[in-house]
Amino acid sequence: MTILARDINGFTCPENKKQAKEFDSKGLYLLIKSSGSKLWRFRYIYNSKNKEMALGKYPSISLSKAREGADNARILLSQGIDPMVERKTVKKASEVSDKTFSVVALNWWGKQQSSWSEDHAKKIKRWITEDAKKLCSLAVDEIDAGHITELMLEIEYSGNLKKAPVILSVLNRIFGFALGHRLTRTNPAQGLALRDIISPIPKAKSFSAIINSKLLGKLIFDVDTLPSGTFCTVEALKLIPRVFLRPTEVRNLKWEYIDFEARLIRIPAEHMKKERMHLVPMATQVIEQLISIQEVTGYSPFVFPSLRNSNNPISKNVMTNRLRTLGYTGDVMTTHGFRGTASTTLNEEGWDEDHVEMQLAHLTGTETSRAYNHAKYLPNRKKMMQFWADHLDQLKTEYTIV
Repeated sequence: MTILARDINGFTCPENKKQAKEFDSKGLYLLIKSSGSKLWRFRYIYNSKNKEMALGKYPSISLSKAREGADNARILLSQGIDPMVERKTVKKASEVSDKTFSVVALNWWGKQQSSWSEDHAKKIKRWITEDAKKLCSLAVDEIDAGHITELMLEIEYSGNLKKAPVILSVLNRIFGFALGHRLTRTNPAQGLALRDIISPIPKAKSFSAIINSKLLGKLIFDVDTLPSGTFCTVEALKLIPRVFLRPTEVRNLKWEYIDFEARLIRIPAEHMKKERMHLVPMATQVIEQLISIQEVTGYSPFVFPSLRNSNNPISKNVMTNRLRTLGYTGDVMTTHGFRGTASTTLNEEGWDEDHVEMQLAHLTGTETSRAYNHAKYLPNRKKMMQFWADHLDQLKTEYTIV
């Protein structure tokens, strides 16, 4: 007989006992204490262990509500979930549901930080605490698409239009985190049509680069032979056309990355733009140059140290400044443009496009393959890098003869 057929108010605990039980069905029962209180309990088995879950006190929790709670617990059990563990999880989430966006966002940032480079982590934290400052004091579950729209417009008005899509992407991930932890029921950043909110983002301009063989021969001659600038500035600009690296990667090159025996430069993932390890095969000319440089700057961890502090690399603009001193304006040639020069010429010379892209440290293939392919095509890339160094020497020689 179920409790429904009897009078709950008439249930009492025998005088000689501390408590009594009145059973309903399927594990639900009413625990009656000698004090007169009546408590709903639900018995169940999880992972071969007997467990008991409190469902509340009668009459605050009626029989129908107790049965509803027991039914919900059975549904969770059918899904392989312990109802008491689930209830603790929900309770924990509800306890922090009033936290502000800044708390939630920085919690997400803290969990992601180890997967980023130090500079990238600082940049994202700055986006959260400075660029999205107006959201920080709001409860995460009160923020709607209108708040996000206003933020995007403010970013546009500040003149940092290119920031908008990347910050929106970060917000999308933060709200995804909040959804997963039951801190909000919506993600206002998801599906937001940025192109309908702010002005079109200008297409990125390609870096100026010389691809004409005669002009390239003159450029390499000027870079290699004309005296202008300090030792490190001169040598850095000599190196950059022959290694396909970005200017910042050349500036921050360290002696510990150079493996003369293996004829390779190994740059750790945290110092690459795409955050993955990069291998640069060294042509004979590059090895000879680096050996001569080491005799001068071997005292520093950096291949090209600053004159003021040998524990720092040369400053950001010194290579560009030397190009300008040599007579090459920004619309003719840039330090980054040497990568475009190499890519265009090598593709025209018939070298495999994948080999060229890999050497430029561009992302190719799937995310899984990229995690393991830093040494991909290495034998062919070694041949290609030697060919390129020889090609530059040949163009320089031809220009000298003319």
